[in-house]
Amino acid sequence: MKIKSMLLMLVLFVLGANAMSFGQTVEVKFEAAQPKITTVSAMRARRSPVVAGEEIMRLKLGTVVSATGRSTDQDTVAGKTDYWYRVNLPNGESGWVFGGLLLDYNSRPREELLKQIIEDRLKAEKTEFADRQEIYNLAASSVTEAKDANTRVEFELLKLLALANWAGIVPNEQKNKSPYREFLAGHKTELIENEFGGGYDLRSETLWNLETKYHTLPIADRIAWEAARNEQPSDCESDQVCAFFLFDGDIKYLNTHPAGAHTSEALQNLNEVLTDEVIQAANARGGDKYAVQQGAEVRKSIAALRLALAKVSSAEKAGLVKKVGRVK
Repeated sequence: MKIKSMLLMLVLFVLGANAMSFGQTVEVKFEAAQPKITTVSAMRARRSPVVAGEEIMRLKLGTVVSATGRSTDQDTVAGKTDYWYRVNLPNGESGWVFGGLLLDYNSRPREELLKQIIEDRLKAEKTEFADRQEIYNLAASSVTEAKDANTRVEFELLKLLALANWAGIVPNEQKNKSPYREFLAGHKTELIENEFGGGYDLRSETLWNLETKYHTLPIADRIAWEAARNEQPSDCESDQVCAFFLFDGDIKYLNTHPAGAHTSEALQNLNEVLTDEVIQAANARGGDKYAVQQGAEVRKSIAALRLALAKVSSAEKAGLVKKVGRVK
């Protein structure tokens, strides 16, 4: 009898627990659908609001979905805490996506949201080749969708920065294999192989050409600075003259934007790299063929710097002017 009583209590407990479970809801339904936009590439949509839930499909970066409800409780995924949202998927099904990877789509104009998403994704360091391709594709499609010239230029710049970001992780030893082979063939005029650092770099002239095209617009200052800071293949090691040449972009920036937002930083950079060794190389007239050629190139850069400094009104240029004055 005692065993039967225990079994009966166990059955009643299980039935009660199931009844409670069936009575609970894991979803808070919305009165009206809420539009959301994805902020990462290959975002997983699942059949249940948990990380282990069965995957239905993956959503591209910048995909707009309609949320019809959310989970009752928040979850923490990859350091972010948010609800899971039930959304209508492009394939006609509904599924769950994690809210920490979504933005409200109706809170700001679409173009502002897209710029924020692209800028944020460009800052992410651990992204795969395919993810970077999606960032580039989103920027490229945004160029054609932009309604005014200023916004279009912003997306044109982001498109080039996304291309640089994408090219930077091409493995040199696999450049002749798919998908890298097709990528490089499609962008061969815009990229240059970085034999020293690995991967490929965006050619700085692509950014300078964009700056020239839109020089009268406010964003031209940012474009010029991005061009000045754009990494190029180099193997200077401890060669101070070589390091000086890497800052030719700063000289060009001062020449095109003498009162720009980054004038102080450019002046500081050039003041640091214009060392005694560089000045000596500029003043040297003898030596082998290489030394003569190097001296001529240094003098050419310093001549350009002298002209740029003449346009700059900032008092911060004083020390640099003094150094330039030492070049004969």
